[in-house]
Order: sequence, then C-alpha cells, then structure tokens
Amino acid sequence: MLRLKKRNLLRVTALVVILILTLTACGTGTESTNTDQSSDSGTKSDVLLVGVDDNYPPMEFKDSDGKTTIGFDVDVAKELGKRLGKSDVQFVSNDWTGIFQALEINKFDAIISSVSINEERQKEHSLTKPYIANKQVIVTKKSTTDIKSTDNLNGKKVGLQAGSTSEDFCRDLIKNKKVVENDMSTYPLVTQPFMDLDAGRLDAVICDIVVAKYYIANNKDKYIIAWESPDAEPMALCFKKKDTELRDKANKILDDMQADGTMKKISEKWFGEDVTKNLQ
Repeated sequence: MLRLKKRNLLRVTALVVILILTLTACGTGTESTNTDQSSDSGTKSDVLLVGVDDNYPPMEFKDSDGKTTIGFDVDVAKELGKRLGKSDVQFVSNDWTGIFQALEINKFDAIISSVSINEERQKEHSLTKPYIANKQVIVTKKSTTDIKSTDNLNGKKVGLQAGSTSEDFCRDLIKNKKVVENDMSTYPLVTQPFMDLDAGRLDAVICDIVVAKYYIANNKDKYIIAWESPDAEPMALCFKKKDTELRDKANKILDDMQADGTMKKISEKWFGEDVTKNLQ
C-alpha cells in the first residue's frame, strides 16, 4: 500500500513538472511573436506598407485586372521603397474618409495617395516637402457654355469627393454664397461624380487638376476644364506624426529623384508632361 502511494506521488510530481515546462514554453513563444509582429514604423520591417485610396486615377487606381494598383503615386512609392532599402512595397486600400486615422493606428507606414498639404494635416501628421503641383478646377461637359468660373456655380448642381480639399474649397464657396449648400453632392470616390456628370445629374465637378487632366485625356470629346484656381495646392507624402526620421529620409530621396530626373520620367509617363516642377 505504501509502495502504491509513492508510485502515485511520483506520477503527480511528473505531471506537474511537464505542465510547468509546457506553460513556460508557451509564454516564451507568445513574447517572440509579439516582437516579430511589431508595426511601430516602416523602419522595423523589410516591407513598406503604403495606404492608398486606389480609386483616384491617374494617381492610384486599379489596373484592368481589378487587382493590381497602378498610377503615378504607386510608381513614386515603389521608387521610395527601393531607395529606403525595402525588399517590397505593398499597397493597402483604404477609403479616403478614414485613411489618416488608419495611418496613425499603424495600418500602414505611409500614405502616398494625393495628400494635399494643409494646416490640419501638418499639425496631426508628418508631411514631406511637396512632390507634385496641384490645384482645384471645375470640370464640365464640353457642351456646357454657361460655367466659366466659380461665379457661375450658383444654382448649379456640383459634385466632389467627400473629405477632400475639393470639399473644403466648395464649402468656402458656400460661405461666400457662390454655391447653394443643397446643390453640393459629396461622394466616397472621386470617380463617382463624373458618372453623375455624364448622366446629367450634375452640372459640374470640382476636383484636383491631376484628376481632371487624366479624365480629359481619356475623354477629349466629353469634358473640359471650365476654370482652374490660381492658387497652388501642392501634395506631400504623409507619415505618422512620430515618424519624423522616416519623413526626413523620404525628403532626401525626393530631392534625389528630382535631381536625377526620376520624378520627371514618372510624371511624363502618367500626364504627358512634368507636373513636378515649379513647386514653390
């Protein structure tokens, strides 16, 4: 009987030891995984994750296969990743209205997606120097003859992308009584107001000139730029607020790309002209 009790005691002791070793091993494995998955910044990974609203031709949009993201910003991002020493650049699709919040919660390392420079974005994120010139324009059908400037928009149906600087621009027009607020329609995607313009539900679209030039180049008999703003609206690469070191590296790379003609080459590929000069 005593021998049996001793045997049972040995079995219990062995089981306890095995359990302790197993829990210790599991704990070590969990700590290792958490360290490997850290996404604190792009400098800790061999892959540059880039947030894009890829419904914004020709800056970032889906190729004809419906899967591959292409465009001016995509080429810029790939070159940036290469010069940062990254093995790959991956693009993460995100709606524009939530793209800045997604950046700051580490969904990606940077936004390279037609980010216009304004005071709010400079305050909340780390923006590079400008890398492409831009401005707001009014696009109409070619057959439209009574819209030549912002002064002609009162009583007209106007469409634009929600959360964009085009919306900021239009709301200023509303304050100045050049546009009736109920006549302004906002859309999640920049492509959508052009569809309503085609269908006759809008009289005009307010958008970036880079978008307008692309649409007009592909629809020369359909659209015209009826008016363009005299005020420049340059764009920047956007990083998390704390990622100033990565931002500074990007600034140096943008200078190098401008100096060696890479920016000009990419611009001419997508616009047929260099829209990266005269940024000051």
